[in-house]
Amino acid sequence: MTLAELAARIGARVYTPGGGAAVDVGRVWAGDRISDLLNEAVDNVLLVSNLASTHLIRVAELMDVPGICLVAGREPDADMLSAARAHGTLLMSSPYGLFETCGRLYQCLSAEAPTVR
Repeated sequence: MTLAELAARIGARVYTPGGGAAVDVGRVWAGDRISDLLNEAVDNVLLVSNLASTHLIRVAELMDVPGICLVAGREPDADMLSAARAHGTLLMSSPYGLFETCGRLYQCLSAEAPTVR
């Protein structure tokens, strides 16, 4: 499922579509420590966090992460928006808290997963 489809399905507001809107997401990683996010950042992961800072965009730049989802309706500041636009990172904000956002993302991605028999 693409980042744009995920954003629409969970009711997230997309601030910067970036080049990642059409990227198929293989998994989601949530965390509030940059070191944890950095360890799990890859080119098909959506990072989910309470952290609304430019440091998160730097992680995306460094690891070619296509998208970031802020939670609890957090809004990025002007610096974060500018950095996301410059790098082409999809930046969205979910109206739900971390737990519920991850649950909704899990439902979306597991509905797309092929059934193993």
